[in-house]
Amino acid sequence: MRARTPSLPRERGAAAVEAALVVSVLLVPLFLGIITYGDYFFRAQRVDTLAPGVPVGGVAGEFTCQGLKDTVAATVVDVVADLDASLAGIDVSDVTVTVVEVLPDVGVTVDIHIETSLTSGLASLIPLPGGGAIVTDFSQRLQDVTITDVMCA
Repeated sequence: MRARTPSLPRERGAAAVEAALVVSVLLVPLFLGIITYGDYFFRAQRVDTLAPGVPVGGVAGEFTCQGLKDTVAATVVDVVADLDASLAGIDVSDVTVTVVEVLPDVGVTVDIHIETSLTSGLASLIPLPGGGAIVTDFSQRLQDVTITDVMCA
């Protein structure tokens, strides 16, 4: 017959404790990082589909150069929040509007640049591409728009 060693029952739970430590220290952060990266790339992919859906062509009238930029940026923020709920937190400061071409009889062509950051919560702890910013660029031709400024930069 075998003699039982008194330390055997104490060592049974050691493997479970070691496994719990490995899972909590190594695997949980890895799993959360994978989820964060997936969320970032999902949002970045959806932003590129926003450009055709932003109807800034509804902007019409006579504007100063800065007034046109502000109006287009406000319109983009309103429309983007309705098109994609995940980008509902963008601000007018996240939208940059550049007047590219002013044609008196045709209208104005503007470039619109949207850059919003995802560095909140867990995303701030993980090095995401571009610092975690989601970026999209597109151009729009605004008809029935005239600019009162001589030069518009």
